[in-house]
Amino acid sequence: MLLKSLLCVILLLIMIPQGFAKVTTVEEIEEIVVVGERLIKDKQEISLKSETLPASVHVITKEDIEKMSVRNYVDLFRKLPGMITNHLGQGDIADGLGMRGYSSSHGSQVAVFVDGVPLNVPHHSHSHGFADVNWIIPEMIERIEIIKGPFSPLYGNFALGGVINIITKKVAPNSTFGTEVGRYESYRAVVSFSQKDWKYKPFLVYEAYEKEGFRDNSEYSRYNFFNKITFLVGNGYLSARLAFIKRDWGAPGYLSLNDVKMGLVKRTQAINPTDGGKSEYYNLVLNYSPKGGEAGFHGTLFASLEDHKRFATFIPRPQRLEWNERFYYGWNFLYNYLFWNNLSVIIGTDGRYDNGDRKRFWTNRRRISSTTQNWHINELGIGIFSQIQYKPIEYFKIVGGLRYDYFNFDIENKIRPNNSGKGNTYIFSPKIGFTFNPYKNFYFYVNKGLGFRTPSADEMSPVDRDYKNFNLKPAKVDTWDIGFNIFILNKVLFDFNYYHTDMEREIRVVGPLTLAIGESQRKGFELQSKFFILDRLSLFLNYAYVKAKIKNPSIPGEDKIIGVPRKYFNGGLEYEYIFAKDKKIVVDLAYQYLGETPLNSAGTIWRSPVDRYLLKISHIFKNWNFWGELFYHPRKYVSEAMFISGGVVRYDPKPKLDINFGLKFNF
Repeated sequence: MLLKSLLCVILLLIMIPQGFAKVTTVEEIEEIVVVGERLIKDKQEISLKSETLPASVHVITKEDIEKMSVRNYVDLFRKLPGMITNHLGQGDIADGLGMRGYSSSHGSQVAVFVDGVPLNVPHHSHSHGFADVNWIIPEMIERIEIIKGPFSPLYGNFALGGVINIITKKVAPNSTFGTEVGRYESYRAVVSFSQKDWKYKPFLVYEAYEKEGFRDNSEYSRYNFFNKITFLVGNGYLSARLAFIKRDWGAPGYLSLNDVKMGLVKRTQAINPTDGGKSEYYNLVLNYSPKGGEAGFHGTLFASLEDHKRFATFIPRPQRLEWNERFYYGWNFLYNYLFWNNLSVIIGTDGRYDNGDRKRFWTNRRRISSTTQNWHINELGIGIFSQIQYKPIEYFKIVGGLRYDYFNFDIENKIRPNNSGKGNTYIFSPKIGFTFNPYKNFYFYVNKGLGFRTPSADEMSPVDRDYKNFNLKPAKVDTWDIGFNIFILNKVLFDFNYYHTDMEREIRVVGPLTLAIGESQRKGFELQSKFFILDRLSLFLNYAYVKAKIKNPSIPGEDKIIGVPRKYFNGGLEYEYIFAKDKKIVVDLAYQYLGETPLNSAGTIWRSPVDRYLLKISHIFKNWNFWGELFYHPRKYVSEAMFISGGVVRYDPKPKLDINFGLKFNF
């Protein structure tokens, strides 16, 4: 069945481009050159690029990534205003990526895509919408687009706080070899191979990573095999990508904060030496895009296979095993019609079929004592979307869009067979916005958009009571934005955004628990600023504030949404010193601050602020790049991962100081 599905996927996309034209001689693939933050992207431009939307959008380029200190993939987002990045330190259970007050441990309230492939997993045993991005490494990435809010009609399920779209490289100017060594017996080797002058242009990345970790039972290993080849087919480029990732890890668990403060346990101690997990992930992706610009057909086909096991102990409960096996495949096709350089009409469809098992057991790693969750789930989701960009006059652009999404469920509940069944549901999600550009380098925008998440297996077919509803409507998110960005005297960049979000049937994962919050509201603003002091010296300062509350709490006064900080602050500087041709030093220094956070809905227990310092110094000489990285956590009794379990405040201690050294050679 799996082999047949993979062969069908390959055959289908090969046939699609052939319908446009025959294979011809390959020409040079044009590398996208991104200026970066020094210039504001023209929001009046008629383009598929996300930064031209009338919304708060940020782009991280491969040049940005090269300069940054990145110990974990969440560090890629640390300079953005309002981004919540949680490194849980519990192996590959997907670390936290949140925005706009949607602070999820596992990305289930942010839609995550890689080359157009959705990573959010519906009905996962740890979190509905679980998004595993731990296999993404910096060497793969061309650029990352972050769209705040559910505005773009090109993205559907789980785009509540926003969308993260990661685009991998088609080709690189050089092949590279890199190696790293760090504190706590951390070792990494990565090699990439690319030849831009070949007819069939390869981009291959292989990585091996091992570490012992700061705490007991923190061992981690990862082996990454990323293979991509791009060639010209008719009037466009076809990229074929095959990736395989294998990981094995220990999980030290979450310690009692009070026990650590009293000296009853060490910060390095583990809860259960048999906690941990392993996973394997296979991914086949075919992308097609037009050669001569953005007009025309864009297509993606994908198939993925995942086996994910996690053993975890949350005191006072016994150890549990979460086991997910699934195969999913799908598509994303769109056609972009351009008229007279001031009108774009996009019509497209996307879809995904999931077939898998979600299981949870009480266990002691060697023997299963009882089964608490066991679903076999088939889900089909089909979306039809359109977007229109129209610029009636030079300084004014209107953007409108509409999605229609249909979902069909077939769920077998093996704990409560009477709750098994089939059903379907659907949702319309319109979007509208405009940009106004009265002066050069000043853009004002307003938008309103509707987003959604599908119902989870727990909601449609619970295991703890006799109830089923397979026609349950998706939970809606209604958001409006207003903002502006301005670039003053080619020296100072300001970006301001205010948003208001209402959501129904919100669910959140807090430690070992999944909480049904109900109707919620978030109001906040974000300010991003960057000062170009000298040609190669810049300073950035970002601030964000959000007020998140439950709209109709069951107990009056208990309206706080657990785990959402109200204040965020990031600051730092970037500096380059050039000695001579092909010889320079690059310095990247940053400070990150997450404010106090409620640990219960009454707001009587709060997590203290979390902050850290990050420093990377690179010495680049011809084909060599030597660097050192430093990560400093000044507060030893607090971390991003903190919650209440069994009436006890628990957290994942972080090392006060972590150091990493590396080198890379281009050949």
